[in-house]
Amino acid sequence: MTWTLLLVDDERDSLEPMRVLLGEDYHVLTAENGEEALGVLDKETVHMIIADQRMPGMTGVELLTRVKELNPEIVRLVLTAFNDFESMLQAINQGRVYRYIIKPWDVDDMRLTIRQALEWRELRQAKGKLSADLAEAHTSLSRRSRELEKAHRTIIKQEKLAAVGRFAAEMVHEINNYLQAILGMSAYLSGLKADEIREFEELEVQIKNLSDLAMEIRDFARGATSEFEIERVHPMEPVRDVLRACRHHPDFKERKLRVSGEVFSEWPLDPRQLRHVLLNLLKNAARASRPEQPIEIFVLQEDEMLVYRVVDHGSGLPEEMREKVFEPFYSTWDQEGGTGLGLSICHRIVEMHGGHMKFSDTVGGGATISIFFPATIKGSADKA
Repeated sequence: MTWTLLLVDDERDSLEPMRVLLGEDYHVLTAENGEEALGVLDKETVHMIIADQRMPGMTGVELLTRVKELNPEIVRLVLTAFNDFESMLQAINQGRVYRYIIKPWDVDDMRLTIRQALEWRELRQAKGKLSADLAEAHTSLSRRSRELEKAHRTIIKQEKLAAVGRFAAEMVHEINNYLQAILGMSAYLSGLKADEIREFEELEVQIKNLSDLAMEIRDFARGATSEFEIERVHPMEPVRDVLRACRHHPDFKERKLRVSGEVFSEWPLDPRQLRHVLLNLLKNAARASRPEQPIEIFVLQEDEMLVYRVVDHGSGLPEEMREKVFEPFYSTWDQEGGTGLGLSICHRIVEMHGGHMKFSDTVGGGATISIFFPATIKGSADKA
């Protein structure tokens, strides 16, 4: 790059030697006073101005002060005698000049000062460009961050809506389970005489179950969590309720449901929630096995834990699916319209009881789901 220097001095004898000296390395312009120098600046692109301090009409510092106001990018140097030293320091401190050069000036010192001043100018411009680039990058990053945040909120909203939709699908499926049982009982009752209709009690139970499920859907839509109602009940009672419902459910027609249970004292459970769990597990077992293959339910006690075990003798579950079987929205029945919420909801219900679920292979083929409930539930208020 060719730098352009403007030399300003009212003494030709001083101006001309400096012009010749610096002309070897730079493009040099000259002016004999401040007004003439300002006129040159109007016409030419100047990178540095060197002005003598003592000039008639306008001193060097006064000229350079004007130059700073017009174009602060021009590097400003002043030539001064030693007795103007204090005024030069003040001019430097106030930013009106970059540096001063003592007269009579030394050739090497003059060249070094000019080179350093121009390097300083380059660094300052590079810094300014870097600052501008950083500011632009910051603005772009902030804008991009806002866009990503907006996109993230949109994704979360879409995921929530998808979750609501899939949950609703699962709940509709659960409602249909009870409706099928009710319709089955209705068809059965239509052929009986009034004094033989004892199944009305069971019809009332299924209607109550359907009502409870509707309340759960309502709570979910409101963002609430269904409250558990822990009671001390005999562990076989929820099993008997579910088996009565299964008798009239089309998925269990011609199915053999075998129950094996030990004698228990009462246990802290939410029977309504447990019925949902057992019905889901039995339905999965029915879907995973052929009609002639029995489904077994074991109720027992292991290491002070109440255990419900649902066993089928179907095709079992591939190894790669086992770790994900309790994850929300992971379904082994995708091709058959599964939502993947059944087992995840069962898992949540069991965990809220303080228990856990376990998947294992059935000896001879099939799958076994075991549910473990502790004898006490932290934070619960059992009903006597």
